[in-house]
Amino acid sequence: MTGSELRDRDIQVVAIVGATATGKTTLGVELALAWDGEVVNADSRQFYRGMDIGTAKPTSAERRGVRHHLVDTLDPHENYSLNDFLRAANEAIADIHKRGKLPVIVGGSGQYIWGLLEGWEVPEIPPNQQLRKELEAQLAKEGIEPLQRRLRATGAENIDRVEVLNPRRLIRAIERAVATGDAMGGASKSETPPYDALIIGLKAPREVLHDRVAARLDEMIDAGWVEEVKSLLGDRVTNELPSMSAIGYRQLAEHIEGRKAWEETREEILIGSHRLIGAQHNWFKPRDPRIRWLDITDECYPKSAYETVRAWLKADG
Repeated sequence: MTGSELRDRDIQVVAIVGATATGKTTLGVELALAWDGEVVNADSRQFYRGMDIGTAKPTSAERRGVRHHLVDTLDPHENYSLNDFLRAANEAIADIHKRGKLPVIVGGSGQYIWGLLEGWEVPEIPPNQQLRKELEAQLAKEGIEPLQRRLRATGAENIDRVEVLNPRRLIRAIERAVATGDAMGGASKSETPPYDALIIGLKAPREVLHDRVAARLDEMIDAGWVEEVKSLLGDRVTNELPSMSAIGYRQLAEHIEGRKAWEETREEILIGSHRLIGAQHNWFKPRDPRIRWLDITDECYPKSAYETVRAWLKADG
């Protein structure tokens, strides 16, 4: 079935969005527990098996019995497109609703979140293998910034909708821009939103987020993130795979291989995380009237989220 066939405006969904390290996962579980819901993951890093610590994937204990969809669905060697996600997420939402439960969408991948909530239809454009090989070689030799400039130089439409910090999506956007003149390949959204959605955004001052990212990085290292990456490399996972574009994995692989000192590795991971926060702020804008923002520095924000959902469900019920 196509995404448009699966979507239903009568289905109520709650979405938890915002930058990394804001606590979206925890709040999503809390709200799912309160309203007999199930979580639909919209964080592209958490699809992959064996990539748990560095993606902040919720553990079994952290899920507290709440069923999570679209987590651990892929091996690191597998590719996954926006269309694949939209199809799977729409199917999950339809299934959750059919069983009388509340779908709770959680994630910070802006393209996936808005693709789902705005009902994007994304044309399938065959990959340009020759161009892709050239771009991948340039990425390996020069890093991501020359590819970002290359995308801008195409003058294509919708460049601002591309997650330019994600190498795989950046390369795919250049392919689409060259083929169609549109970085999204002619993707279009529904005239009306496909679901009755309440969108809750979690925010904090930038310096607070940077401190939380640094503290979480140290916790991840203590929890065995280096050993996790060693295990992936031992399973013949290479830096060129799209799954390894998740922040920190390629940097740790280079450190493990002796090509980068720990201090440099840690700094690169933090810088990448800071850039991700900036990109997420562009996707989830403070003035977007669709998003009900809660500041996580306010200790009462979980209660505010609960009251927001309760009032919304009551009003729509």
